[in-house]
Amino acid sequence: MSFLGELKRRNVFRVAGVYVVVSWVIVQVAATLEEAISLPAWFDAVAVSFLAIAFPIVMVFAWAFELTPEGIQRTTAVSSEDSITEQTASKLDMVLILALLIFAGAMVMPRFLPQEPASNTESTASASSQDEAMVAEATPPVKDASIAVLPFADLSPEGNQEYFADGISEELLNVLAQVDGLKVAGRTSSFAFKGRNEDLREIGQVLNVAHILEGSVRSQGDKVRVTAQLIQVSDGFHLWSQTYDRDLSDIFAVQDDIAQQILVAMTDELMSGAAPAIAPAARTDISAFNLFLEARDLIASREASGMQRALALLNQAIEIDPTYAPAYASRAKAYTLLSDRPGSYGSIPAKEALTQARADVDKALALDSKLADAYAVQGLINADIGRPDFAVSSLRRALELNPNSVDARNWLALALSFNGRLRDVADQLKTLVDIDPLYRPGVTNTITYSYRIGDFETAQRVGERYIRANPGEFETIRIRSGLLYLDNQPAESILLQETLALDKFDPRTSGELRSGYYDLGIDAEYKGPHKLQPLFEPYGMESEGDLAGALNKARKAVADFPEYYSAHTVYIRVLSQTESDEELVAHYAAAFDGSLETYATKLRPSVSVDPPPYGELALALRAAGDNPGYDDAMQRWRFTMDMFRAGGDVSPGRDLDDAAYWAIVGDDEKSIDFLESAFSKRHPLDVFVFRDRVYKGLELHPRFAALRRANLMRINEEREILGYPPLDESYYGIDAAPSD
Repeated sequence: MSFLGELKRRNVFRVAGVYVVVSWVIVQVAATLEEAISLPAWFDAVAVSFLAIAFPIVMVFAWAFELTPEGIQRTTAVSSEDSITEQTASKLDMVLILALLIFAGAMVMPRFLPQEPASNTESTASASSQDEAMVAEATPPVKDASIAVLPFADLSPEGNQEYFADGISEELLNVLAQVDGLKVAGRTSSFAFKGRNEDLREIGQVLNVAHILEGSVRSQGDKVRVTAQLIQVSDGFHLWSQTYDRDLSDIFAVQDDIAQQILVAMTDELMSGAAPAIAPAARTDISAFNLFLEARDLIASREASGMQRALALLNQAIEIDPTYAPAYASRAKAYTLLSDRPGSYGSIPAKEALTQARADVDKALALDSKLADAYAVQGLINADIGRPDFAVSSLRRALELNPNSVDARNWLALALSFNGRLRDVADQLKTLVDIDPLYRPGVTNTITYSYRIGDFETAQRVGERYIRANPGEFETIRIRSGLLYLDNQPAESILLQETLALDKFDPRTSGELRSGYYDLGIDAEYKGPHKLQPLFEPYGMESEGDLAGALNKARKAVADFPEYYSAHTVYIRVLSQTESDEELVAHYAAAFDGSLETYATKLRPSVSVDPPPYGELALALRAAGDNPGYDDAMQRWRFTMDMFRAGGDVSPGRDLDDAAYWAIVGDDEKSIDFLESAFSKRHPLDVFVFRDRVYKGLELHPRFAALRRANLMRINEEREILGYPPLDESYYGIDAAPSD
């Protein structure tokens, strides 16, 4: 008999099969016992090791020994007439079949049992790298009553109804966002998966939701077919699906019905005895609705040419239906974003854009007093014109009406920074990135404000989460560059910015790159086609040492942009650094009526936590002999700094404010204390910090000089990375010869 035949006769294969299946059962029991009675974590590992070691021993035993009526004997001692291997084989077959049935049942049963969504702890434990663990920690636990609305696919014959399909998705998102207790992922994050054929479980993990709504729209003539399906992320189970064949004019009823059916399907998750009723979508003429949807999609792109096209579309929509409030609110947003104010994207004169936007907001609210978008734009306008309290009120109202409005929440966070409430700002932004983790303005602001309150870990986690979801994208590289800068790696940050500048022109990147060079004393080395915006050119010229040119540019900027707070702050800073105190005092009297209250109100920025330039004004008033005015300005500055610190600001910027304040007061030691504190948090400090007018009296102070040299050493390390020669103290007009 062959060797394989002998293995079969002696039941070695059968014994191996029974051993493997029984071992699996033992391993499952071991794992259960470990968790149930708190056995050590190594218990099931020991059990598996023991079974693996015993396997070859059992195989040898099965070959060498045989079960007989007289007991176990060596196989060689049993004659073929006395052997009962066939009876033993039958028994082993029965045992193996039973064991396999148990095994199969254990494998299949979980598919028919309710499954809990994977916990954040499990996802963290399975992460294969430190970055993945960081991202997992930044992701809040999944809430059962949560949903993402993916952009519906356009199945129209000509494939030209994408904006309509997107619009239906966004309308559904907005309706669902108004339901109490339901978390809805934001538009930016949900739409990031447009056209990407990714596993729904992975999408659910990125968006941190338990349910996903997806579907398609087929529009042809005056007919439309909408298909929608609600899917449970944890197991891919379809909770509900429906196809609607309707006249195009019935699309609003279809939206309402889809939203209502979703809530019915999610009654358990919402912990409600009955599905809450949804607020019906605003009705309008279908052609006006089409124009509105296309315009809204273009505004979301934040591209100037697209938003200009959106204005034309909205004008048409309003002409068709002058009573459609959402069109007025969207037009107000487009005008605001297309103005030539800093932070906007267009070239419409700010005064003209502001006038039109305010009129549109008023009209929208007159038509619909519960329109969240109108209140959101109203808040942004109030922030721009220096009315932060009104801005906060409007933006809070917008969020009451639509908690999912990421624009409103982002603008609210920035408005709260006016009063130094940085912890509140950070809380709003954390909520925002939970709703919409891929909404770039929210991500960049979360990074900035988390850093300012000393929570750089959150800044890194939020940034890394965005980067992992959008590898290689332009904005992703900008975010990574910003993280490197905050992590005291300015040269590495600049190298990334250079890559972006070569790859794609972008005025923001150009400004950041030039600023990075100036901070390291690389005067105007970076030229090329990328220039600073006219409003900020004086800063560049000042950094390059061209004070006369900077002053002329600043005068022109404030004449060209009189409504911009930043034009005035640039002008005031340059006036102070050039010691043009008389001109500064005259500007204070002319532009602000010589009123510190007006000065404070008009110069409160909408996108910054830097206080108005009180120090520059105080120096000018003191030089002019206005001691009461000097005292008032210094008192207001002190109050503002203390307010920011009470709100949680521990950034080096606050230390530098205090350093300048105490230098002006004349307390040299306290001024240097704060400079050293800033250096410990942010090194190197900008090279021109030590050229500031307020520190002239400290140039020879031993502590100040030592700190200047230490900062210069760190700056030279960064310059070396970039390939630039080192600076010495002659940069500050000081003899660079070594001291004893």
